[in-house]
Amino acid sequence: MTASTLTFAGDRRERAVFVPTAFLTEFLAGAREGLEIQSRYHALASKSAAELARRGLTRGDIAQAALKGDQC
Repeated sequence: MTASTLTFAGDRRERAVFVPTAFLTEFLAGAREGLEIQSRYHALASKSAAELARRGLTRGDIAQAALKGDQC
């Protein structure tokens, strides 16, 4: 993800200015990633033990698999 900042000249130096849009962009990207993890978790949690075993998972592996994005 690309982040950008705006600067302005003041008192012979340039200072970085807080850019709310950059913060908001990063925040929304994090929220989107969280929703994707949640979706993967629920998709795996709804599988039977046999279906999980075919993917090489157990119930205890679901959270880690959802975070990694593996086996979905």
